[in-house]
Amino acid sequence: MKLFLKIILFTLIIIWCAGFLIEFIIPHFGSAVYALPFLNKFYSLVCHQNPDKLITINGYSTLVCARCTGIYFGFLFSAAIFIFAIKITEPKIKYFVFAGIPMLLDVLFYSIGIYQYSKTIALITGLLLGSVGFIYFYDALKKLYFEFKEKR
Repeated sequence: MKLFLKIILFTLIIIWCAGFLIEFIIPHFGSAVYALPFLNKFYSLVCHQNPDKLITINGYSTLVCARCTGIYFGFLFSAAIFIFAIKITEPKIKYFVFAGIPMLLDVLFYSIGIYQYSKTIALITGLLLGSVGFIYFYDALKKLYFEFKEKR
């Protein structure tokens, strides 16, 4: 895949992450406040946005829950590594399954009442799944790119 397309992909992932961090950005760029209602509604399409599960620091909150924050930051970190540094061979599905098991167990244990919800655990399991999930996402994009390239 061409470097230009890799840079566009990485930029889109950064914009996605900046979007759900808008409350942290507003104090530095006041005009960003106008985007808040739109972004809040936009991210409600991909996350439940339960106020008790949002990451809040100094009165500012993410627009997605701790688990989604982890998934998206995992995507961002893996994108930085795999787009620009490490070549990806076709991944085996077992890695995705192994990365998803901790999240599945966390949701299950919380749901049946074994322990209380932990933003830290949700964030970490999200980071794990997002980091590994990016490899599959990127591999699929590369295949799509080369398929389109062959048809031309």
